[in-house]
Amino acid sequence: MTAPLLRPVALISKAGIAEMAAVKPSAVNHWVSRDLGFPEPVDGGLYHPREVTDWLIGTGHGKREPGRLREQSALYTLASLAAQYDGDFVAAVTALICLRQLKDENSRLDEEGDDPLASVRFQAAGLDPEDELLLGEIRAIPHYAGWLVSAVDDLVESGYGCKGAFERVLASRAKFGKSEVVVAALTPALIRLITELSGARELAQHASELMIADPNARDGSLLVAVADVLGEDTEPRFAGAEADPRLARLVRRRLAVRGVQAEGWDILIRPNLPEDAEAPDVLVTQLAYQPGENRDACAVINAVGEIGVRLGHGRFGVVLGPAEILTDDLPAGPAKDRAKLLEDDMVEAIIRLPSGLVPHLSRYPTALWVLTQARHTRWKGHILTIDVSDRDLTHDLVDAIADEVITWRREGYKPYAHGRTLAVDKEVRDLVDPPRPLMGGAVRSGDRERKAAANSRLTKVTQRGAELDQMARDASTVRRHVPSEMLVAADRHPSTESIGRLVSAGRLILRSGIRVKSRYLTAAGTHRVLGSADIQSELPSAAARWFDRATFISTHPRARLTEPGDVLVTLTPKCIAIVDSGFSVAEFPVRVLRIPERERRYFRPRVLAALLFGEGKVRSGQALEDYRIPLLSDDEVARLDELLAQAEARRVLALREVCKLDEMLQVALQGLIDGTLSLADNEE
Repeated sequence: MTAPLLRPVALISKAGIAEMAAVKPSAVNHWVSRDLGFPEPVDGGLYHPREVTDWLIGTGHGKREPGRLREQSALYTLASLAAQYDGDFVAAVTALICLRQLKDENSRLDEEGDDPLASVRFQAAGLDPEDELLLGEIRAIPHYAGWLVSAVDDLVESGYGCKGAFERVLASRAKFGKSEVVVAALTPALIRLITELSGARELAQHASELMIADPNARDGSLLVAVADVLGEDTEPRFAGAEADPRLARLVRRRLAVRGVQAEGWDILIRPNLPEDAEAPDVLVTQLAYQPGENRDACAVINAVGEIGVRLGHGRFGVVLGPAEILTDDLPAGPAKDRAKLLEDDMVEAIIRLPSGLVPHLSRYPTALWVLTQARHTRWKGHILTIDVSDRDLTHDLVDAIADEVITWRREGYKPYAHGRTLAVDKEVRDLVDPPRPLMGGAVRSGDRERKAAANSRLTKVTQRGAELDQMARDASTVRRHVPSEMLVAADRHPSTESIGRLVSAGRLILRSGIRVKSRYLTAAGTHRVLGSADIQSELPSAAARWFDRATFISTHPRARLTEPGDVLVTLTPKCIAIVDSGFSVAEFPVRVLRIPERERRYFRPRVLAALLFGEGKVRSGQALEDYRIPLLSDDEVARLDELLAQAEARRVLALREVCKLDEMLQVALQGLIDGTLSLADNEE
């Protein structure tokens, strides 16, 4: 047997280094030009990725953590080698990752024998004798590409294991050349929206096992995204169909690296699920794309109907398809077919999406239909419509859409008590007699509902206006004087010291936050969890996370709560320090600075937090221990603390006033937009 060739050389440019280290190209030029020991170029200004990675980790340069750097280096190497590979590169890489998972995630594939390619072919034949997952892909690896085995081992060992490596390869699929896997991609925001609308998160709270189905599975992104929100207490089973054998086998491998046994999935190589397939608990899918000139509107509508009839009571399906058929104006025949689906009370919500959510088809306008059986519910004859086609599908917009749909379907929902900013509740009869486009202006609700909405909004606007007037009247008494006169001009150079040296000298105590598992957290509890996002927020979050006292003690027996006066610090995405009231849980990467009692004359929490990042010389990538603070006298510390306290009191009042102003204007604009409020005529 001919021995595999050595791995081809994969080199990286300065632009690639900047991307890998998450810095600007000018930073790389600085490293190269200065005498910093940066690796020497190999060929034409190109560098060895591993040498650069070792230098970045050893010197602490760049913005990525060591594990992330090694992963980026391994991915860059694979992307460079993909151009020298004759065949389906993504299929080969994912097959090798899956083989390592099935064999032993902790053992390298290339450690057995002198010919790693022959070794993995032998292992694949033993672990996948029926060739359902990976045997064919590994046998298809060319004889000259034995180096691919070691490259995949390096990626897995960059710190993320087989599952993480598999997902990162798919996330970077566009870098590995054109393939069906690239065509199948959806944006993360769209995948997340479909997942949240599927009802899986709510069902998992009451079920130990759920069936997740996708009759057009593509690359399996929707199946695994739904599985990821179920939590550890719910076991998923998977049913799927995919006409393309390459994609169907990819889905099987994707499930296998997640530890799903063969009996837990049934991924068929065929266009659709069998008619007698078990009714799923959650159904998510995208309709197969057809060019506009070949698109059969009636076939698309029939496909949606076939999906809807699979759903039982209390189960939901989410279907992604062409907006021109699912939401827009249609010829008479397809329009009647769509109207019939709406009249059958199997559609809960229709959402028109912005373009660009299918990256391979950037101008393909799409829409979602959320399906359920509503014949015997209080919402028979009604649907929600949401049009966000003119907006970017951001994280916050996904949350807003999901919140309005899920709240609407929830037991106990009362239209008068819940305002909607995106969704319009429409009566089906207004959309089907005669058939018409499903988006556009809001269909008028009953007079009673509109009157109630108008009265509610007018009351809220009036209340907020009165509260703002009261704030203005109280301004002279509530808003205390901020003693700015204590500051005078000076020409001095106070001594400074780094946080690291102050900690070493025992003048400050530095602790790290703990890693928190979300499954232990609740919406209310004894101890507030404070992560980077919480510290960055100007105002208290409605989505605060809490620990129950008993749960915290049992799950984190060695962790410590914060104490009153602790300074919580985060460096990402920007440098912020706040003073905590105590008995909270600091979540990694937040760190805790504590002032020993004997040092309270020289350091006070408010002063320490203010001085920490107030120097204006924050450097990217700088460690907290390297930040320097001025050392003030005990008298200066006391007076600065007074100034900060008065300023903070005024700031809190100002934020309250801003919030009330924003709320009043938001309600007023909502009313003016939907016609439940109008502007009064000026009276002379």
